[in-house]
Amino acid sequence: MIRSLGRYRRLAATCFLASACFVALAIYGWGLSWQEAGSYLLITVVLLAVLLLLAAVMGWVIHKLRR
Repeated sequence: MIRSLGRYRRLAATCFLASACFVALAIYGWGLSWQEAGSYLLITVVLLAVLLLLAAVMGWVIHKLRR
């Protein structure tokens, strides 16, 4: 089982590296400013946090309804 977890960890690292290279290409090749890239990152993190919060609330509501 530990071997299979290592395989997925390498896959995740490869995907992260590919994403970072794509963002670097957007910043360098397409003239995207660092400030604009940072604002997009902040918006993405905030939206992800809201989505996780909504999922947690829905899980709590479902848990309470089943009781």
